[in-house]
Amino acid sequence: MEGYGALLVFAGIAVLIGLVHAVLNDLLGPKKKDPLEDYPYECGVPLYDPEARGTFKQGYYLLGLLIILFDIEAAFLFPWAVVFKEIGLFGLIEAILFIFILTLGFVYAWAKGALRWQV
Repeated sequence: MEGYGALLVFAGIAVLIGLVHAVLNDLLGPKKKDPLEDYPYECGVPLYDPEARGTFKQGYYLLGLLIILFDIEAAFLFPWAVVFKEIGLFGLIEAILFIFILTLGFVYAWAKGALRWQV
């Protein structure tokens, strides 16, 4: 239990800072409600479909999936780069295989036209 003392103090300070900010916001923040706060989108652009049941183009979903794919690739490559000297040749071959598989996926998406934006 002694090892958790610093962690508990840190968590207590974090909660205290959060509460102080919430109270200061309530005391010092604006009291007048902005009429745009009830509007679904505060950007000021009127809605095209008042019921907000419009469909999105397929390209948005595909682009989102590709972004997630390459973000995950970067998330796996950073730890590999940190321990590169310790994992040796086996780790290098595994990383090359990983990048090769992702490159095949990229080439496939490119060949299918997933990277072309249709308007």
